[in-house]
Amino acid sequence: MPRDAWFFAYGLLGLTQNGLVPVLMPLVAANSAAAGLTYAAFSFLGLFAPVLGAWADRTGRHRDLLIWGTLGAGCLLLPFEAAHGPLRILLAAGAGLGVMATTTAGNVLAIQGVPEADWDARVALLQRYVSAGQVIGLVGAGVLAQRFASLGFVVAGVALLAAGAMAIATAPACLPREPTHKPPPRPMVGGDAGVTGPHHRGHHLSWQELRSFLVVITPPLRRFLIVWLIAYPAMNGFATLFPVAMTREFGMDAVLPSSAYAVGVAASLLLYAPIGAATHRVGGGRMLALGMGARLLMLGLLVIAGSLHRGWIGWLVLIGFALIQFVWPLLAVAANSLAVRFAPTARGESVGLFNAATSLAAAVGSALAGVIFDAAGFAGLAVVTCVMVGLAMVLTEGWLVKHSRPTTGHHR
Repeated sequence: MPRDAWFFAYGLLGLTQNGLVPVLMPLVAANSAAAGLTYAAFSFLGLFAPVLGAWADRTGRHRDLLIWGTLGAGCLLLPFEAAHGPLRILLAAGAGLGVMATTTAGNVLAIQGVPEADWDARVALLQRYVSAGQVIGLVGAGVLAQRFASLGFVVAGVALLAAGAMAIATAPACLPREPTHKPPPRPMVGGDAGVTGPHHRGHHLSWQELRSFLVVITPPLRRFLIVWLIAYPAMNGFATLFPVAMTREFGMDAVLPSSAYAVGVAASLLLYAPIGAATHRVGGGRMLALGMGARLLMLGLLVIAGSLHRGWIGWLVLIGFALIQFVWPLLAVAANSLAVRFAPTARGESVGLFNAATSLAAAVGSALAGVIFDAAGFAGLAVVTCVMVGLAMVLTEGWLVKHSRPTTGHHR
C-alpha cells in the first residue's frame, strides 16, 4: 500500500468539514438565528487549539487524534438531521470537536521523518487533498440540500467513518516532537466559512504553558489579533449565511450557491504560490490590507445587488460571492505570515493563538450573522460586513503595515 495512502482520509475530511457541513448545517436549521448558532457550536471548541497541539506534541498521539476524531465525528453526524433543539447543538459541537482533533494531527504526521527542506511540499500536498475534498463536498451539498438533507449528513458521517478506517490501516505512528522543532505554519486553504480550529481532549493547561502563550503576545501580535477578531467574524458569518440567503431571499436551488462557493475555492488554489511570493516582497500587513480592500469592494457591490431583489440580480450575487472566495488567499497567506513574523522565537505558540482567535471569530460571527439576517435580511448583513471589514482595513494600515515591511534575507 502507498506510504501516503492516509492522505485520502484528509480528502474525506475536507469533503465533510469544509464542504458538506458549512452548507447543510445552516440550511436545515429552523431559522437564520438557529442556523448561525448551530454552526457556531461546530466552530467554538477550536479555542482549545493551542492546548490540543501541545498535548499531542508531548505525547506523540497525533495518530490517535486522527483516528478517534474522524470516528467520533462520523458517529455524531449520522443522526444530525433527525435531531432537534439543544440535542442538535450538542451534536454539532461534538462533531466539531472530532474534525478539529483530526485537523490538529495532519501537518505533524505529514512532515515526520522527512528532511525539513521537504516540509512545505508535504504539507502543500496534504492541503490539496483537503481542498479537493472540499470542492466535491460543496457541489454535493448543493445537490442534496433541498430534498435529501438527511442523506447529506449520512454521507458526511459515512465519509468520516471511512476516513477513520483508512487511518487505522495506513496512518503512521508519531513520536513526541523535539522541543526545538515545530511544524511550519501554513496558509489556511479554502473558503472562509469552512475554517475552524482544533479542539482539546484529555489535557489540562499548566501555568507554565499559559505563561508561555501570554509572553508571545507582543504589541504587534496583539494588534494583529484585534484586527483579525474584527474582520473575520463578519466575513465568516456572511459566508455561513450566504446559502441561506440565496435560497430564502432569491428563491434559488441550493446547488447554485454551493457551486459558486466551490468554483471560487477551486480557482483560489491557483493563487497561493504567487500570493506567497508577493507577500514576501510587500509584507504581510500590506497584503492583508489589500485582501480586505478587495473583499470590501465586492461586498459593496453585493449590498447594492442585494437591495434590488430582482430575479437576474441573484446571478450577479453568485458571481460576486465566488470572487470573494477567489481572493481568500490574500488574507490567508498574509495572516499566517503576520502570526509568524510577530513572534519569531515562538512561532508554534503564536500560530496556536491565531488559530484559537480564528475559531472564536467563526463561532461569534456565525451566531451574530443569523440574528442580523433575521432582522435586516441579506442586504443588511452585507452592510454590517462591509463596516467591519472596512474598520479592520483602516486599522491594518495604521497598525500593522509599518511593522511587517519585508527585510532582506529569506523568511520562513
